[in-house]
Amino acid sequence: MGPFATLLIAAFAATGLHSAGLRSFTHHSYGHPPFTLQQALSAPYATSLTAAPQGNLFAWVEDDQGRHNLWVARGADPSQPRRLTHNPQDDAQDISQLAWSPDATAIAYTYGAERGADGEPANPAHLQRPTPVEVRVQWLDGSSAVIGPGRSPLFTRDGRSLLLLHQGKIWIAAISAPRSSPDSTANSVHQLVFDRGRASSLTLSPDGHLLAYISHRSERNEPSHSFLALYDLQAHTLRFLDPTTSDDSAPAFSPDGSRIAWLRSPFVQPREFANPRTSPDPWTIQIAEVATGQTRTLFTPAANQPGSVLPHLSTGEPYLIFATENSVVFYSEADGWVHLYQIHLAGNPSVEWLTPGPFEVEDAALCPDRHSLIYSSNQVATQAATRSESGPASSRPGGLSPQRSDVRDQDRHHLWRVDLNHPELAPVELTSGAGNQTRPQVSSSGALAALVADVRTPMHPALITPGHGAEATITSLRPNFLPADYPAAAFVTPRQVFFNSSDGLHLHGQLFTPENPAPAHTRRAAILFVHGGPERQMLLGYPAMDYYSNAYAMNQYLTSRGFIVLSLNYRCGIGYGLDFRTCQNAGADGAREYNDVLAAVRYLDSLPGVDPHRVGIWGGSYGGYLTALALARNSNLFAAGVDFHGVHDWNLEDNASDWKQGSFASQDAIAARARASSPIASISRWRSPILLIHGDNDPDVAYAQTPILAEALRARHIPVQELIFPDELHGFLLHRDWLAAYQAAAAFFEKILQP
Repeated sequence: MGPFATLLIAAFAATGLHSAGLRSFTHHSYGHPPFTLQQALSAPYATSLTAAPQGNLFAWVEDDQGRHNLWVARGADPSQPRRLTHNPQDDAQDISQLAWSPDATAIAYTYGAERGADGEPANPAHLQRPTPVEVRVQWLDGSSAVIGPGRSPLFTRDGRSLLLLHQGKIWIAAISAPRSSPDSTANSVHQLVFDRGRASSLTLSPDGHLLAYISHRSERNEPSHSFLALYDLQAHTLRFLDPTTSDDSAPAFSPDGSRIAWLRSPFVQPREFANPRTSPDPWTIQIAEVATGQTRTLFTPAANQPGSVLPHLSTGEPYLIFATENSVVFYSEADGWVHLYQIHLAGNPSVEWLTPGPFEVEDAALCPDRHSLIYSSNQVATQAATRSESGPASSRPGGLSPQRSDVRDQDRHHLWRVDLNHPELAPVELTSGAGNQTRPQVSSSGALAALVADVRTPMHPALITPGHGAEATITSLRPNFLPADYPAAAFVTPRQVFFNSSDGLHLHGQLFTPENPAPAHTRRAAILFVHGGPERQMLLGYPAMDYYSNAYAMNQYLTSRGFIVLSLNYRCGIGYGLDFRTCQNAGADGAREYNDVLAAVRYLDSLPGVDPHRVGIWGGSYGGYLTALALARNSNLFAAGVDFHGVHDWNLEDNASDWKQGSFASQDAIAARARASSPIASISRWRSPILLIHGDNDPDVAYAQTPILAEALRARHIPVQELIFPDELHGFLLHRDWLAAYQAAAAFFEKILQP
C-alpha cells in the first residue's frame, strides 16, 4: 500500500470507515478462501506480441505488478520462454514499440514513461534521476545497448542501423559496433532527415532503399495537414507524393516495392460528439508509382453513405495491407460494421467483401504466403454469409448480405482465417469457446501466436495450432506464469445479460454474482461498472487492455466481497456496429448515453437478490463522467460512487475548443448545452457520498475537473473523499497506485453499502 492510501485510510478512520474496511479485507464467508486485491492484481499481463522476421520466434512485453520486461519464446518449443531484460522495480518505466532486427538476433524497443499533461515523460515514482524516453536494443545473446533519446525504432534492411524518432525528427544510429559488454551505448546517432514537419509511421521499402513516412504540419502550434514523404537512403533526397490539403496516413509498399498505397482523409475533422455516420467528403485510398510519383485514387467510398468516414479500430488507427502486387486489403464500415475488404488493382478495380456479417473485425495479420489473413472478431460460427443475387451494392462492396446475428459471442473475441484468393468462401473459425483471443501474429514459417485470456487468466501469449475439423490447440508460450497465490479458482464466471434502454436500444452487460446465495430473506448490495472511452467494450473475461484488465480483476474482487456487479456496455462503445457507436447527442452534446445507465440500474433493481437502496456505481475517465452524472441526477438510485479521473464540466476540459469547432451553432449555445450535459449542472440534486481519484499530471482529462467538483460538493455538505496521486497519469503507470486506489474504493463501498 502506497503512502497516499495510508493517508486516505487515516482520513477514513475519522469517519469510522477504517475499521469496517479493515474487516472487509480479512474476513470472508464463501466457498473459496478469501483473497486480497493484491492477489487479484498479481497476475502478469502481456502486451506487444510480435513475430520475428525469421524462424518461429515471438517476443512480447510482460507487466508483472508494474515490472515491465521483454520476453521471447520459440513457437516450436514454447516450454522455454526467456526473459531478456531484468527491470525489477515498479517504476513506471514501460517497454513498447518492439522492432525485430532482420536476422532475428535483436529487438529494439522504446523504454520510458508516457508524457504527462506537462508534455514531459511522467515520473510518478519520483525517481531522483533523469527519466528520458529512449530507444534500446536487446540482443538475444544477452547483450544490450542504449541508443539514445527517442521512440518508434525501425531497423534498416541490412540490420546495421536503426531509424528512430526524436522530437518529431527522423534520426539514424549505427549499431554494428562490438557488443562485448552489456548495456553499451551507441556513439553514432545523428539526424537523418531534415523536414519542418513532425514525422510518424516510418515504413521501409522491401529493398530498404526508400523510407516512407507521414510529415505532420502545423500552423500557430495547431495541427494543420499532413503529407506522404519518401526519403531515399542512398541519394539522401526527400520528396512528397501528391501533396494536397488533406491528411495522409498509413503508408504501405507493394511486395516488390514498385508502388505505395496510403489513406487520405479530409483536413476538416468532424466535431467531437457529433459522431457523423457519413461524410460528403469521403476518405480515399491513394496509390503511386514509386519511380515516377504518378498518383491515382484507387478507391473512394460513396459520399454521404455509411463507410464514407474512416472506421474506428479499437487497437489503433486504420491501416492498409498490400497483400499481393495487385491487391490491397482495407477496413471499412460500409455495411455498418468494421470489416475487411480487398480491392484489386488490375483492370477495373473491383472490391470484395472479405468478412461479411453483423460483427466487428480487428487486428488483421497477413500470412507469409500472402494468400490468407488471420484476424480477431466477435463473430460466431452461425454467422454464415451468402451472396446476394442483385449484384454489388454501393454500401456493401461485393454484394454480400449477412444473415441474422447470433449475440452469444458478441462479448468475446476469437480468431478467424479468410482466403484472399477465394473470398467467396466463408471465413474459417480457428478458435472458439469461453476465452478471448486477440492480436494474432504469424511467423515467417507460418506459426500462429496470439494473446489469449479467459474468465480467470489475463492476457498471455500462446501458440495456436489449428485443428483439422476440430478445435485449435492453444499452448501457452509462458507456462506457469501465474503466482502461486493468484486466486483463479475463486473468480466467478460472468454471465451475459441483455436489457433495453428507455429509447429502445438493446444493451449488453456482464453480470458477476457471488457463488453462494445470500442468507434467506436478505438482499445484496450491487455495484454498476461503466467503462471509459467511450469507444471500449468489456468482455466475458479478461480484455486486451491493461486498464480494463485491472478493472475486470477489481469487479471480481468486489464480487468476492458479496456485491453483485454489473458491467455495462453502453451506447457509443464498440463491438455492436456503427449505429451503436455513433450515438447522437452524447457527452457534451446531450448525454443521451445516460439513458443506458438508468436502464442498467433498473435491470439491477429488477433482480430478486438486489437491494435497490444499496446500489453503487464506479468507473474511470468517461466512466467517471457517467458515475458523477449518476450521483448528480439520481442520488435516489445510487447510494455511493467512485469516480476515477472523470469529466465534471465539459467546458473545463482541455479539448473543449476542439469539440466546439465545426458547428453552425453559436459558441454560447454549445457551451450551454455542454454545461447542461455535465454533472456540475445537477449538483443541487446530489446527495450521495463520492470518492474522487485522480493523478495530477493527467494528459487526457484536466486535473482541474476533480478539485472543482470536490469544492462544489463540500460547499453543499455532500460527503467527499479523495485520493490524489502526485505526478500520476490518466491510466496510472504504477501498479502500487492501482492497488491503493482499488483498496480505497473497495473500503469506501463496503462502509456505505455494507454488502
